[in-house]
Amino acid sequence: MGLRIRLAAVGLLAALLTAGTASAASTSVSAFGVGSIKSEWLAGFNGTNGVDVNGLFDLTVAGQSNIKLYRARFRQDQVLSNGAYTQWTMLDNLVRQAALRDVTLEPVLINMPGEVYTPPTTAAARTAFGNFVTAVARRYGPTGSFWPSCGCTAHPIKVWEVWNEENNAPYWNPPSPSQYGALLALAKSKLRAVDSSARILVGGLAYPSTPGPTKMEANAFLQQTIAAAGASGFDAVGVHVYASDPARGVNTLVQGTVNTLKTYAGTSGGAPRQQVWLDEFARPTSLDDPAGSQVSQRDWLDQVLGLLLPQRGAWNLGPVMWYAIRDYKQPTAANLRYGLRLTNPDDTDAGPKLSWQDYASRSAAATALPLPVAR
Repeated sequence: MGLRIRLAAVGLLAALLTAGTASAASTSVSAFGVGSIKSEWLAGFNGTNGVDVNGLFDLTVAGQSNIKLYRARFRQDQVLSNGAYTQWTMLDNLVRQAALRDVTLEPVLINMPGEVYTPPTTAAARTAFGNFVTAVARRYGPTGSFWPSCGCTAHPIKVWEVWNEENNAPYWNPPSPSQYGALLALAKSKLRAVDSSARILVGGLAYPSTPGPTKMEANAFLQQTIAAAGASGFDAVGVHVYASDPARGVNTLVQGTVNTLKTYAGTSGGAPRQQVWLDEFARPTSLDDPAGSQVSQRDWLDQVLGLLLPQRGAWNLGPVMWYAIRDYKQPTAANLRYGLRLTNPDDTDAGPKLSWQDYASRSAAATALPLPVAR
């Protein structure tokens, strides 16, 4: 009898462990995602104030609409404590709250002490950043130490974005493909040492309207990064499209990146070897014409996706991710009005814009995509 009880307990434990790591072997990724102006503190990154219930609403409404990917910054400076990466309270809460709503995080690995973007441009700084990368992978990857105590179904991180708009100040000033290539190579080695199937995403490239010393043209930057990191130094490339002309945004900008990848990193079945992620795209609404600008925003979204999604196979496209899920509560500047939803002055959700209905209906019907091939 005692043996049967022990065997039953072992079976129960195995079942619980299996449930907790059910997502660990996932080979797919949500076709639709979203970012946020408030980014990582959306679901609890407000310190002593506790959980941000407005952020929890946002994650809930996203998950319910099959928007299963949430892009958020993982900041080196915010987990560093007394020289070690041990301050996990806020990140743990974000990861947990997302997982409880069946949303997986797509982290942007970055460093912002004092809210200033501080890229690792020296060997010593890259070493410190590499130690940070190792620490977050050990905590939130498929075998991460966080998941057994999460109280949620595990949603381990499989795709890691290295920096953001590294071809564009103020994120990296001045842009340096050689420095970024060195960081990319280091991040890949650190991530793969923890998880051999980790996918490395080149930080979302901006398309500056006037390239110059502080804003490097995206595809020239990508070409030189490939030369520095190698054609197999990454698994996917992020791009950011804000062009007012949808045809230019897709057929000139994104297709230019696709062609750069095909030329300098190789092809597979005619498509680029690496996936292309549209991990930021958006069009703002207007305070002066809220109704008309909502129509314009929705039409822009439709036109971009209408041009882009038919190319999914030919261009090896990964997820699309709108930036951002909601407007800022005091949206004085245009970049604070990119949201798919409105926000009240007290920071509560004020309901959907027309574009939300469009985006949510598309995501609700979408099937998951294969993860990029690990190079």
